[in-house]
Amino acid sequence: MHNPFRFAENPILQEQITLVMGHFRSTLVIIPICLLIWWNLSNEVNTPYLHWWAVAAISSNLLLQLYSWYYLKQASLSANTRRIALIYTLLHLVDGMMWGLVTWLVLGNVSDVEGILLMAVFAGMLGGSLATLSPVPLFYLAFSLPQVIGMTSKLWSMEDISYRSLCMAVLLYFVALLGQLLTSTKTTLSAITMKFELASSNAKLRAIEKSQTLEQERQRLMQEMHDGLGSSLVSALRVVENGKMQSGELAGVLKDCIDDLKLAIDSIEPVDDDLLLLLATLRFRLGGRLESTGVRLHWKVAQIPPLDWLDPRTSLHVLRILQEAFTNIIKHTKATEVTLSTRLDGDYVVVTVTDNGSGFELTNAIQNGGRGLASQLHRAKAIGAQVSWLSNSNQTSVILKLPVKQKSLVF
Repeated sequence: MHNPFRFAENPILQEQITLVMGHFRSTLVIIPICLLIWWNLSNEVNTPYLHWWAVAAISSNLLLQLYSWYYLKQASLSANTRRIALIYTLLHLVDGMMWGLVTWLVLGNVSDVEGILLMAVFAGMLGGSLATLSPVPLFYLAFSLPQVIGMTSKLWSMEDISYRSLCMAVLLYFVALLGQLLTSTKTTLSAITMKFELASSNAKLRAIEKSQTLEQERQRLMQEMHDGLGSSLVSALRVVENGKMQSGELAGVLKDCIDDLKLAIDSIEPVDDDLLLLLATLRFRLGGRLESTGVRLHWKVAQIPPLDWLDPRTSLHVLRILQEAFTNIIKHTKATEVTLSTRLDGDYVVVTVTDNGSGFELTNAIQNGGRGLASQLHRAKAIGAQVSWLSNSNQTSVILKLPVKQKSLVF
C-alpha cells in the first residue's frame, strides 16, 4: 500500500488535491473564529500581539482560499501537481504555525473560562480539519503539528500540574486523530483507485465496442459490394463472355458499377444527421453522368430538421433508393429534365425526384420483374420509410418519405 505520509503518484495526487481544494469554502469559518479569539481574549498584556496575530491568521487563511480557488478555476492541476502540493503544504504549515503561536500569546494571562474557550477552539480545529485535509495526510500534519507543538509546549511549561495533565490529554487526542487520519486516507485512496480502475474498464469496453462496430461496418460494406457491385460485374462478365454486349452497353454497366462503389464509399462519411449533406454527395456523384446523357438536373431543397437516426447503414439505403430512381431515368425514359426537391410534411421529410419522361405503368413494371422497384420498397421498409411512385405520359415522380424520428428498424 502507498505510504500515506508521502505524496502519491501524480494521477492519484491530483484527485486528492482536488478533493481538498473542493472544501475551501467550508474553511472560511476559520475567519470568524479568529475574530472571536481576538475579541474575547484580548487584554492589557496581549492586545498588541493578538491584533497582529488576528491579521496574520486571517491573511494566511485567505491565501489558502485564493490558492485553492485559482487552481480549481484554472483546472491546471495536471501540469505541476507535485509543485502545487508542496506549496499547499507550506501554506498549511504557515497557517498551523499561526494557531500554535496563539497559545503562547493567550495562556497564562487569561481567566480559566477563557482558557477553556481556547482549548475548545483548538479541539474543534484539530478534529474539524481532519475531514477536509485527510485525503492528503501531509496537508493535515503540516496544519496540525505546529498547533499541537505550540499548545503542548506552552501547557507543559506552566507550573500548574493540571496544565501538564491537559498537555498529555492533548497528545492522546492527537494520536487518536492520527489513527482516524490513516483510516480515512485508506478509504479515500481506495475510492480513487476504484475510480481509475472503472475509467480504465470503461475505456477498454469502448475500445471493444469500437472494434466490433468497425467489424460490423466492414461486413456490411462487403455485403453491399457483393450484392451491388459484385452482382453487376458478374452479370456483365457473363454477357461479355457470351458475346451479347456491345461496347456502349458495357461502358454503361461499368459506369453503374463505379457509381455503386462511390455510393458505398459516400455512406461511410459522417453526415451528422444532415440529410441535405447526404443528398449533396449524391448530386456530386451523379450530376456529371446526368449531364453527359443530356439530362438537366434541378435542385430545389428546403430547410429540413436533422434526422438523428442517419448513420452509415441507413444512409446507404437512402442513397441506393435515390440512385435507383436516377438510374431508371437515364436507362428507361427519354427525360431531358429531372428535379430533386425536399419538404417537411408533418412527421416526415419528403424527398421527391421528378422527371419529364414518358412514364410507366407501375403494376406492369413490378409484375414484369422490376427488381429495381422491389429493391427500393425493401430498402425503404428497412429504414422505416415509405416510397411511392406517380407516373403519367408526361412525367414520373419517385416520392421517398423519411421519418423525422425513427421508431424501429428492421434489417
